[in-house]
Amino acid sequence: MLDSQNSCQSTYKEIEIGPANSFKNLPCSVAIANEDYFLTQDDAGRHYLLSAVCPHMWGAIAIEDNCFICPDHGWKFNLTEGICINGPRSQMYSINVVNKRGLLFAQFPYR
Repeated sequence: MLDSQNSCQSTYKEIEIGPANSFKNLPCSVAIANEDYFLTQDDAGRHYLLSAVCPHMWGAIAIEDNCFICPDHGWKFNLTEGICINGPRSQMYSINVVNKRGLLFAQFPYR
């Protein structure tokens, strides 16, 4: 049981990505702590940070033909949430992104 002093501890670490208005062409590549990601945005304005590593066999994901694709086995993922569109029910690993007064922050869960 948590006491009142520890009950508000966060379960994630926030890392600043940058000013939201500095990302004009999405999706775009973003490197955080030597790891590669794609920053995306849906029609409602929500941002997503997607791993550039395929969830299947850890291949390097690229952007091709208006989708994300893993060249190792041909899985394709949509450009907003990274949901697989031509294979099994799969999705690119996603990190929550929040906009705080115009700055984007990735919320990496503690392990």
